[in-house]
Amino acid sequence: MGLLEESLPYLWRLCLGALLGIFCMTAVRRRFRPHLRDIPGPFLASISDLWLLQHYVRRKGTAEYALHRKYKSPLLRLGPNTVSVADPEAMKIIYGWKPVFKKSRLYISQHQTSRGGETITNVSAEMDEDKHGRIRRPISNAYAMGSVLQYEPLVDCSSRTFMDVMRTRFAGPEIACDFSKWLQMYAFDVVGEMTFSKRFGFLESGEDVENMMYHTGRAMDWIGMIGQVPDLDEWLRLKIYGKIRILFGGSNSVVGFSARQVRDYTPPEEGQAPDFLSKFLKGREKHPDIFSEAQLVEFANTNVGGGSDTTAIALRELVYRFLTNPDTLSIFLEEIKTALSARGTDGDLDAPITFREGQNMPYFQACLKECLRVHPPLGQMLPRVVPEGGMVLCGKLLPAGTIVGSNAWTVSRDQNLFGEDADEYRPQRWLRVDPETAKRMENASLTFGGGPRVCIGKNIALLEVNKFIPELFRRFRLTLVHPEKYHLVPGWLVLQHGLYVKLSPRETLST
Repeated sequence: MGLLEESLPYLWRLCLGALLGIFCMTAVRRRFRPHLRDIPGPFLASISDLWLLQHYVRRKGTAEYALHRKYKSPLLRLGPNTVSVADPEAMKIIYGWKPVFKKSRLYISQHQTSRGGETITNVSAEMDEDKHGRIRRPISNAYAMGSVLQYEPLVDCSSRTFMDVMRTRFAGPEIACDFSKWLQMYAFDVVGEMTFSKRFGFLESGEDVENMMYHTGRAMDWIGMIGQVPDLDEWLRLKIYGKIRILFGGSNSVVGFSARQVRDYTPPEEGQAPDFLSKFLKGREKHPDIFSEAQLVEFANTNVGGGSDTTAIALRELVYRFLTNPDTLSIFLEEIKTALSARGTDGDLDAPITFREGQNMPYFQACLKECLRVHPPLGQMLPRVVPEGGMVLCGKLLPAGTIVGSNAWTVSRDQNLFGEDADEYRPQRWLRVDPETAKRMENASLTFGGGPRVCIGKNIALLEVNKFIPELFRRFRLTLVHPEKYHLVPGWLVLQHGLYVKLSPRETLST
């Protein structure tokens, strides 16, 4: 046996020992990182970001509030440089206006690669605050509530189609409807009406058109999981897969769908309700430097991808809570009757419920707030970066560069603010409270984000929900069936599956 062969076992042991030493030194350095070493949390989370990755892969994001309670701390260390914040007052600092906590690199997972090889971002995912302001400015007016109310006839159109389809397909005593699926199809078709003045055909066909529901679900899972390792995501999806896809002339499934809608777009005729794309095109005339063809598609794609899942989540939650709380439903039905009676004898009693009518139902508004509190659409921490100079949160100085954030499922269950029954659904909490506390409760919401990065599509969701839910219960009696099949699928978004109902039409609400 030669000298080299005799030395190999020793060299292998030496290499393994060196690697083990490097790993241990790295783990110790991370575990005892200055200013973070005293923040409680799972031990493995303090030495590796892999803990947070497996945490979200196992769909445990909605249970982070239980970890905060377990460690009895408003600050929880979820990674070597990542801290979850459960305190509503600290949350207002993180997502407030000044100083701005920039979005973390997780949001790379929402970037796209155009056919020209350009990396395209959107108003939700842009991390540079100056660029965010530039790309938001030309389109922000289209999302203002005054503008969104112009789309109300388009919502009514899809709602009428939905009600007709329910009567045709499911108005029978033995027929169960997978409402979780149909509510998302409704949300897709509404956003099609509002963006392109045409439905995509989900409701008429009863099918997942071009597998869009499947693809948006996959995209949300990617954000929630691979987004936890943004460097890997950037290289695999944008720099490698994106280039290969361009080479073979392909496109992202969701983006490709939106691009075809833009390409085949026919503007509304004069006198018809406007749509988003018509306003985007006007913005493009004023800001051609911002509106490249790829950016125009991405604006439309933000509506399609972001405006369907989140709205469907809110609709499902409201339906589920009304069907599992009969007393709550009875009060709500009386409120609908009152709204219809207020139209008077000269009013059109058969016309769809308006946004203003929905907003003027105080008990319904309490139910809506409570549903968004106990089941926020987003199920993971919204990560931000501590700015230069560091920041004191919950009495602890966190150095610049620390990743911090709050999970909507955590702050909305703060027992100091919402009471010992914070985990329970109780709409009355919004009605039997003084104005100051009510404002604090509303400010603790992360349903639509906060501060300068509040979701630009917030008013779209509110328009749909405030109109559709009263209209649905006005037109139909619903009965929950197979309750054992109803379950949540937590990820970046917290989806619901298995919401099966039976429907019977109402001739009038009083019958």
